[in-house]
Amino acid sequence: MKTTNLFVAAAAALLVSGSVLAADEPPKFEKADANSDGGVDATEFAATQIDREFAKLDEDGDGKLNKDEYAAALEEECE
Repeated sequence: MKTTNLFVAAAAALLVSGSVLAADEPPKFEKADANSDGGVDATEFAATQIDREFAKLDEDGDGKLNKDEYAAALEEECE
C-alpha cells in the first residue's frame, strides 16, 4: 500500500510541475486567437501576458497580429 501511495504522490508532483512550467510559456498562436478569426487582436494579445508593445508588433497596421507577427513577438520575448 505504501508503494502505491508513493507512486500516486510522485505522479501528482510531476503533473503539477508540468502545468506550472507550461503556465510560464506564452500560448501558441491558435490558443492566443481566442475567437478563431485568424488574428490576435490587442485584447487577445494582452491576455497572453507577453511583455511587448502590440502596436509595434502589428507591422501591417490592421489591428491584429498574423502568425508571422505573433511569432516575432515570441522570438523577441525570448531574447
